[in-house]
Amino acid sequence: MFRFIHTADLHLDAPLKSLALKDEDLSDLVGNATRRALERIVDLCLEEDVDALLVAGDLYDGDMRSMKTAAFLVSQMERLDEAGIAVFMIRGNHDAESVLTRELEFSGNVHVFTGHGGTVELSEKGVAVHGVSFSKPQAPESLLPKYRPPVSGFFNIGLLHTSLAGAAGHDTYAPCSVNDLKSHGFDYWALGHVHIRQVHSEAPYVVMPGMPQGRDVGEAGPKSVTLVTIENGSVTLEERITSQVEFTRESVALDGIEDWRDALDAIDAVIASNAMAPSDHTVLRLELTGETPLAWRLRRDHDLLLEQVSNLARSKGSVWIDKIVHRHTPPSQTVKGEDPRSELGALMARLMEDETFLIRATRDAEDLVGDLPPELRSAFGETEEEQADQISALLKEGVEEIVARMMAGDREETS
Repeated sequence: MFRFIHTADLHLDAPLKSLALKDEDLSDLVGNATRRALERIVDLCLEEDVDALLVAGDLYDGDMRSMKTAAFLVSQMERLDEAGIAVFMIRGNHDAESVLTRELEFSGNVHVFTGHGGTVELSEKGVAVHGVSFSKPQAPESLLPKYRPPVSGFFNIGLLHTSLAGAAGHDTYAPCSVNDLKSHGFDYWALGHVHIRQVHSEAPYVVMPGMPQGRDVGEAGPKSVTLVTIENGSVTLEERITSQVEFTRESVALDGIEDWRDALDAIDAVIASNAMAPSDHTVLRLELTGETPLAWRLRRDHDLLLEQVSNLARSKGSVWIDKIVHRHTPPSQTVKGEDPRSELGALMARLMEDETFLIRATRDAEDLVGDLPPELRSAFGETEEEQADQISALLKEGVEEIVARMMAGDREETS
């Protein structure tokens, strides 16, 4: 029998992407989440008494410079060494950028494959582990030609960091198809790079384990590693949750709700449903939707709403509020007589369809984004298209909020 944990894309000590993590305790929790995930992976290796840990790239995040992080990583590998657990590791596109990690003095149980590729035979287990690291951050061509043929009579495992034939939100790295991998002759392909878990094939196994810890709401849901057991030629896969923090996006329908307390009750019910998540903590982004007479008040008193909702989350002990997004609108109504505010609101709404206005507004917004600290700019997207979409969404929200505040006068007088 041979058992191993397959993981990838931990991005150890990755910087926070969210602008909303202003709560110091929450920032500390999320900032240390990747370290806790690595500890949990090592704990799982020890608890399950596995033979090996396989890391299919991007264990680190870019050019890691912290000696504290490096020492932490080495200490975790030493825990595995003391238990006699081998570690097989390849570098992905992020690892390849790191200068510090190339100088790390790992314990003897850690084998890091080079860019030339290689094979380690575990004769007593009848297992051969193959791997090829990225030599540079870019890998526009397939790395498959660098892999040796399978070792006859052994169970052959290939470690590969790849985008396969392409994945949404991921650049192309070491491209190849699932059929290319299947035809190579290995019994199990331990992949990395795409952050969503997927078993692409079972004959042979081609497994993308996903990431063990999400970093923002764009990487939502519980995260995990894959525990693999090989016995008498049979292969069993088990998904094991490792994320300490789980990011979630939830909608709260406020249709017809007129009372502030009732709105809080609706929000509280959604928060409570997320308190039972498989991870220890849930970071929740709430999107308020529907037609409600409270629309203008919710926007105007956003700071009060955020504080009250955050208190509701704190009372659950495991839920944190990342952000509240207003997607709701006032009830549709026919305005009697002429109302200059309604006319102005209609004009502002039409501006969002004016190409000249959008070009000018986008240019101004790009200048503002450019003035932000480098670590915050990525919150507006990683590409020109993503940034344009984000700016357009913010403009739309701004128009809706201004119109809601203009129309607030009559409702304040009658409330």
